Amino acid sequence: MPGDFDLVKERVDIVQLIGERVQLKKAGRVYKGLCPFHSEKTPSFQVDPDRRRYHCFGCSRDGDVFTWLEEQDGLEPAEALKVLAERAGLELTSWRAPEEREREKRLLDANDTAYFYFRQALRGTERGKQVARYLAERGIEPETVERFGLGYAPDLGDGLLGYLRKKGFSDEESVAAGLIGSGERGLYDWFRDRLIVPIKDGRGRVVAFGGRAMRADQPGKYVNSRQTALFNKGATLYALDAARAAIRKERAAVIVEGYFDAIAMHQAGFANTVASMGTALTEDQYHALDTMRIERAIVAFDGDAAGQRSAEQRGSDLARQVQRAVQRAGRGSVTARTGLAVYVTVLPNDTDPDELARRDPERLRTLVGAAKPVLEFVIDRIARRSDLARADGRRRFLAEALPLVGDEPDPLTRELYLGTLSKLTGVEQESLRREAAAAPARTQIESGGRGAAPPDGPETSTKQTGSPARYLMALLTRFPEEAARADLEPSDLDDPDLRALYEQLQAGKHPTSDLPAHLAAVVAALGASAPEFGDEVEPGQAIEIAALSLREWNLRRRLEAAGARLRRGEGGDGTVLDGEIARLADQLAELMKRRERHTVLHAADVDKRDE
Repeated sequence: MPGDFDLVKERVDIVQLIGERVQLKKAGRVYKGLCPFHSEKTPSFQVDPDRRRYHCFGCSRDGDVFTWLEEQDGLEPAEALKVLAERAGLELTSWRAPEEREREKRLLDANDTAYFYFRQALRGTERGKQVARYLAERGIEPETVERFGLGYAPDLGDGLLGYLRKKGFSDEESVAAGLIGSGERGLYDWFRDRLIVPIKDGRGRVVAFGGRAMRADQPGKYVNSRQTALFNKGATLYALDAARAAIRKERAAVIVEGYFDAIAMHQAGFANTVASMGTALTEDQYHALDTMRIERAIVAFDGDAAGQRSAEQRGSDLARQVQRAVQRAGRGSVTARTGLAVYVTVLPNDTDPDELARRDPERLRTLVGAAKPVLEFVIDRIARRSDLARADGRRRFLAEALPLVGDEPDPLTRELYLGTLSKLTGVEQESLRREAAAAPARTQIESGGRGAAPPDGPETSTKQTGSPARYLMALLTRFPEEAARADLEPSDLDDPDLRALYEQLQAGKHPTSDLPAHLAAVVAALGASAPEFGDEVEPGQAIEIAALSLREWNLRRRLEAAGARLRRGEGGDGTVLDGEIARLADQLAELMKRRERHTVLHAADVDKRDE
């Protein structure tokens, strides 16, 4: 129970909670307002987001999120805990079945045991010592190796499996923790001959591992633990546990992509750095930082050729993510003005944070300090490639920039950027305001603009096996070791057999063993039409793109169905369906951008990480 209170207290934004009932105004590091507990004309009530407490200097009322609900709504402590946990989207461990809590503890214990095994292998084996020398050559100091708990997974096939068995863990527990896979020859270590990076949650618990290949012939240069009950990659920020204190002190976080980018940044003195592990910033990751009540998150885009080409697109995607996160958080007037602002910086050509942190940390510090707000960054990039001296160039510029500005949730920020667009194009700000309100970003999809399906969309790229779902499953049955690269939910697969097969593969099962007869028949049918690849195509890359194509295909079907219902006059006045269409269109636009980016840039990104 005490752990539940601490976790809920950390996740619930006390300023947002109290700001729903009290008009608060920022005053330095705190927020002030008229006390709700006694009558006053001069504000003496303060909310401190760092201490997560409120205090009135007039009536001496003092408390936290729990006492706030207890006093405002008359709730008992247990009731307040439940309400706040639901608000934060948390499942209370103390209210779960004892066997469920014990299962979580066993998974954590299994990860801790694997952590010790990997650490010992780095220190005590000849191959581990070679890996340690590789780390030294890469500029990672021994103190940094210790601080981040880097290790080595021996190439023994079942060395960790045997160690876990010796320590009392069942094979089921080891598989559930993502440490062991299941293949044609039985169980095997998920990580083999890899440099190991422990992944911890914000509370410092080891929830997963990342592994870097130590040989050129290994499939996948970087492999993560599969998604488990403990680990959700999209909701995890690597090194948050190590960076938390510095983030609070600086009131800012620097976000890089890879583990070693973050490690090098910490070693160079950028202690407020976290890694998003391959994405710019997800909504869940944004929320994790936003609840810390910091002011800025600076996303550093790599400076390789692919990174430079995609900076505008990635910035646009990032702006959309932030806008959705703010809108879905239901921000009130206080937090809409004072919430987490996201900035972007692009590193010089052919550099990444890892390299620049070691070679020229002062230049990196300057670049981080000069980061631009993400919306300003994107508008600037669009303007650079637009011919603003011509009317058609200005129109194309507005067609891309205005929807982004129109979807900005903060009214004051939106007006400021509308003013910027007005100055750049000479169009009256009032005209832009009306156009933004009438033509949100989803019209790009409905009119066949940038959101239109590319020629090689899912409808044409899956002819070999008849549907995006079967195409993806054909890939997964041929390359089961890459199953973790398919970022899907089982519900994304309509076919019950394909869905059951996908769940088996995600659980580490091999498609040629341990399957029911009817699923074995499905595998055989898929194998007959599995695609062939040349050496230039990485299977994991193809699986990622196929998974995105499947999600895009599903969204298109839902969008078409919603449009058909609207045309038939279903849904009353159409307001609900309009909202559904807008939401689906936004999701489709995001997925299309992600798929296009993966298609062009994935191979370059992987090669960059191996530098």
